[in-house]
Parts: sequence; structure tokens; C-alpha cells
Amino acid sequence: MSATDAIPLRRSSTDLPALIAGTVETLQEQAAALDVALTVDAQPGLPLVNIDAEKIAWAVATLVGNAFRYVRRGSRRRPGGGIHVQLRAEDGSVVIRVEDDGPGITPDKLERLLVRGAGVRHGAGLGLMLIQDVVVAHGGTIEVQSRSDGFESGTTVVLRVPVT
Repeated sequence: MSATDAIPLRRSSTDLPALIAGTVETLQEQAAALDVALTVDAQPGLPLVNIDAEKIAWAVATLVGNAFRYVRRGSRRRPGGGIHVQLRAEDGSVVIRVEDDGPGITPDKLERLLVRGAGVRHGAGLGLMLIQDVVVAHGGTIEVQSRSDGFESGTTVVLRVPVT
């Protein structure tokens, strides 16, 4: 069985900006409780995509949920951090970026983040591996970028899904 056959998909022509906006809207109350800014920016005129909307919405909600765990929470003295979801068309794909300004991921953890291994435990990237399965089943890719130096920090997860 190939990676693209591993997860059954129920594809339909989907307005991705509307799907992602609705998904993020369900998370706004949690963001407000943490005093975290949660925003969506969609490029105008994105094409419809033939995806399993439920699985892609789950993937984005999971990425935002992961970011909630690491982004700075607000307090009376200082505002919380931010999570930004961006949608763009690039090279025949729709690209979904989920970016946070949390502490980032250390290089040693980053290089192993999407590598399957025996005994993977909760909190060790299992959610990202499942997201990877969903994206690969759609014929797409996932990439994790992170910076954790003293001046800038944060993580960006990039999902690329072909426009079909």
C-alpha cells in the first residue's frame, strides 16, 4: 500500500479560505482565553481545491492547537503571542502556513520531528506524523521550519496540497 492509499479520502471541490476561516473561528474563544492573537490571511482568488475538507480542517486545527501549547500566554502586564494562518497559491499548489511566535524547536528535535520510529509517545510529534499522512494522501507535502535564537523565535508548518 502506498502512502497515498494509506488514508481514505472523501474529496470534494472546496473553498479552502472559507473552510480554514470556519475552522479557525471555532478556536477563537480558546485564543481569547489565552490572550493569543489568532489570525487568518487568505490570498484573494484562490482556486477551489479537490480535498477531503474534514481531514484538512482537522490538520489545521491540530496545528493551531499545537501552537497554543507553546505560544506565550498573555497576562495583565504583557500581551500574549500570536498564531497566523496564511493561504497562498504557489506553483500549482495551495499552501497553508501555520506560524507561531513561540520558543521554536531546537535543531536536534526538528530533524527528527517527522521521522517515524518505534515507541513514539504522546507529545513527541505524533500529531505532526498524522498530519503528514493526511497531506501525503492528498499528494502534498509538509515542512516544518523553526527558529529559536535569542532575537527571533517561532515555528512555521507549511502544508502544500496540489490544486486538482
